[in-house]
Amino acid sequence: MGKRTLALVVYDPAAAQQRDAKRARPSAGAGVLVPYDAAMPADVEPINAVPLNAIAPRLWQAPPAPINREEPPCLRNHVLRELGLQEDLPVHFIHEKRVTDTDLDAHQNRFRIPSDGALRRLRPILTVDELDSANLLYDPASLPKQQPEPELENGDATADQEGKKKRKRRGKVHGGLPVKLVDLAAGASGELLLSRWSSSHGTIVKGGGYMDYVRRCSFKEHDVVEIWAFKQRAFRLLGTTIFDGSPLHVLIVKRDGKQHDCRNCLE
Repeated sequence: MGKRTLALVVYDPAAAQQRDAKRARPSAGAGVLVPYDAAMPADVEPINAVPLNAIAPRLWQAPPAPINREEPPCLRNHVLRELGLQEDLPVHFIHEKRVTDTDLDAHQNRFRIPSDGALRRLRPILTVDELDSANLLYDPASLPKQQPEPELENGDATADQEGKKKRKRRGKVHGGLPVKLVDLAAGASGELLLSRWSSSHGTIVKGGGYMDYVRRCSFKEHDVVEIWAFKQRAFRLLGTTIFDGSPLHVLIVKRDGKQHDCRNCLE
């Protein structure tokens, strides 16, 4: 094996100090602090940042129900219990109206809910899918207007009139959200449908069996009634169903109704 040669190095304090000074000096390629004014072009103004919550559109909130509205009699003890719903279920006041002859007319076969109550108080308690089913997802003002049918020439008009005599024109098919009407005397109806007409924008409850049910209700024509709505949402805990959901219920009760209108109080 060869021997390692040792070299004698003499320590020079002046040279060491000069070498340390070179290491501390920043190189040309290193990051250099540049004044802010020098980095900004002369014709560019600084950006004024605005918080997102200041420019985001506000979600519309429904006004609370009037504080002087008392819940219908027997609602907690009898109505909700008979329907198999939770007794502490939130119940929402929708609107007040006078029952008209069209609400009891067999040809109309529907109960109309005032538009103000449907838009301002009923819509906020429904989900997006439920609003879509009831045709309540969009405001009537934002919907495009239906284009009128083009006028026909004289010959075409005559042929069209003859065709109408041979076949009856079918009306537009409306869907709807499953709903049940509730009356203190008649109890709950079968499954009906809640929908808003595209033409008149009226919100109505309709369906087979409506007239048979409404004849058993406690309200009559010209009665002033309050309209309330409630819907139970399914609740699950750790994979176990605590209670099931329910369809939307619309309770119609006379404003001057007394407790003896409740059929459960008579038993």
